[in-house]
Amino acid sequence: MQANETKLQQILEGQKQYSVPLFQRSYSWEKREWETLWADIEELAEQENPKGHFIGSIVSMPANSVPQGVPKYMLIDGQQRLTTIFILLALLRDIARSNESNQRLADEIQETYLVNKFCNELDYFKLLPTQADRKAFMDCISGETNSEAQGKIRAAYLFFKSKVEKAEKISLAKIKQIITTCFSLVSIVLDANDNPYLVFESLNAKGRPLTQADL
Repeated sequence: MQANETKLQQILEGQKQYSVPLFQRSYSWEKREWETLWADIEELAEQENPKGHFIGSIVSMPANSVPQGVPKYMLIDGQQRLTTIFILLALLRDIARSNESNQRLADEIQETYLVNKFCNELDYFKLLPTQADRKAFMDCISGETNSEAQGKIRAAYLFFKSKVEKAEKISLAKIKQIITTCFSLVSIVLDANDNPYLVFESLNAKGRPLTQADL
């Protein structure tokens, strides 16, 4: 097991894919968690030179992948915050695309942080949620703003859309900078002989109880 403090930018950049294992619950963050994340962004945006802000940890484990595929990691813990970050970045990209002067920012977010540009099918996505969330998440990352997909991923997108549109004093570039270069976390990478399910169970022993549907 290796643990390192890192910026979120290093987690997102480069060709890779984080896959949420089947034993994890679906995306479950709600308004309370979204409000906390947005409050952190607003607080950092008020600082002229914002310092690093710790947002937690993610636990991953290298997964077997075909030689021509992207490097894959099983996301053992941290899918809630990482999924939310992807949703927020997708929103920033969509808003930037609507303004001709922000096309470069939109392209940077899309090609650097959201997708594996030159990959096809599922390898195109840097995060692959469980099946229950996959359609809504893929629509979000693919820019399907009029998607009929429902659920908490779509609700999160609309929540942050409302916040960003009201935050006239915070530029899209500033929000992107805060997310990628100010947010830091501890990245824990398990060894091949570790049991991912037991690690997940231990990490979440005091977390939100699993529902009957999760079980």
